Amino acid sequence: MKSLWMIPVILAGALLLGACEIPTEAPIVEQRWIIPVDETTVSVNELLPNDVIVNGSNFELSVDPFSTVQNLGTLCGCAALNGLTTAAPAFSSSFTLSEGLPADVSSATISSGSVSIDIQNGISYDVLAGGGSLTVTVTDGQGGAQVGQTMFSGNLPANSTATQTMAISSASIGSTLFITVDISSPGGQSTTINTADQLTVTATTTSLLVSSASVNVVSQSVNFDPVDLDVEDIGAEVTDRLIQGTIILDVVNPFGVSISGNVDIGVTSKSFSISADATSEVSISYTGDELKSFLGQAGVTFSGSGTASGGLITVTPTQVMTIEATLDLTIKIGG
Repeated sequence: MKSLWMIPVILAGALLLGACEIPTEAPIVEQRWIIPVDETTVSVNELLPNDVIVNGSNFELSVDPFSTVQNLGTLCGCAALNGLTTAAPAFSSSFTLSEGLPADVSSATISSGSVSIDIQNGISYDVLAGGGSLTVTVTDGQGGAQVGQTMFSGNLPANSTATQTMAISSASIGSTLFITVDISSPGGQSTTINTADQLTVTATTTSLLVSSASVNVVSQSVNFDPVDLDVEDIGAEVTDRLIQGTIILDVVNPFGVSISGNVDIGVTSKSFSISADATSEVSISYTGDELKSFLGQAGVTFSGSGTASGGLITVTPTQVMTIEATLDLTIKIGG
């Protein structure tokens, strides 16, 4: 907390002199008292959509699991073999699944990440036996740049599940991740073909850290961090003579969003509007009675809340809006 200090500045005198009149009362003089207030802030957390949080020097994004189920008939194109006990047919197949980033996130720059890939073989034979493989590839959008890949080989017996963790590489991505699954099955085992048997692929993002994100900010509720005001020591010699005042907000705004809402000091609440400019100054006027309601009082806080709008903006985890507040008071001296 900054030490409270006040700078009195004489504004004007009100002494009127007649030709031969001698004043019988002390002159009335107005002074300005400038009282700095600790700064308050609006952190980048206030502008983030759901499922995006600050994690150290990165944002952490939550992405819903990807999952798809493919039946044997679709994979092998072998409907004519259904119900027959025969050699399993060889086949190669490819399919895709996708999942979007959290709502209102249109793009991001990945720092690191990992995805757990589960392959559940509900088919009556080992589809990888004899040198088969199943490759999972993650791309930025359909047909986009590859950001991760892993391959399953060896054995995948019937009614078993295999799991691998895939690393996600650093990359700039759009709003949707695509997973492509390529499977090559040599076949040849003797089995009863059931074309309704299923192969299930599930991809669960276990970590996705991004250094920046483009988010859509429209009617987002925000709050200023509350600040305790050290105004208890302002005595009656000042408060009894208050005429009016202004709180001046010097704003440094790295977000490029505008905010409209209310500033709350003690029992008073005043509307304000902050522009999307990188720096701006906002003035909020108070009557003498409004000032008396909190100056000289204990336990007074300065806080605020509002609604932010700015459309699509790019944010980083360390960004913060700072609001430096100053009370500019006019008091009456004399009279």
